[in-house]
Amino acid sequence: MMPLEKRQQFRQEKRSCSFCAKDMQEIDYKDYPTLKPCVDYFGNIRKRSHTKICLRHQKMLKIAIERARFMGMLAYRK
Repeated sequence: MMPLEKRQQFRQEKRSCSFCAKDMQEIDYKDYPTLKPCVDYFGNIRKRSHTKICLRHQKMLKIAIERARFMGMLAYRK
């Protein structure tokens, strides 16, 4: 097993998630400019492979988009 320092360096170098880079702890459903790039033209949530977001933030993003849809800030689907 790698020492702790090596693991932390590896994790930091591997980060490609835009939310991890900004150290966002939660995604707000009212933040439309953040949610918009993660939703396609038809209103579907884009896959992780397309958006390059980690699993933790993808789950938070899904919940935020569902809340924004319920509040009427985003369309459900066209």
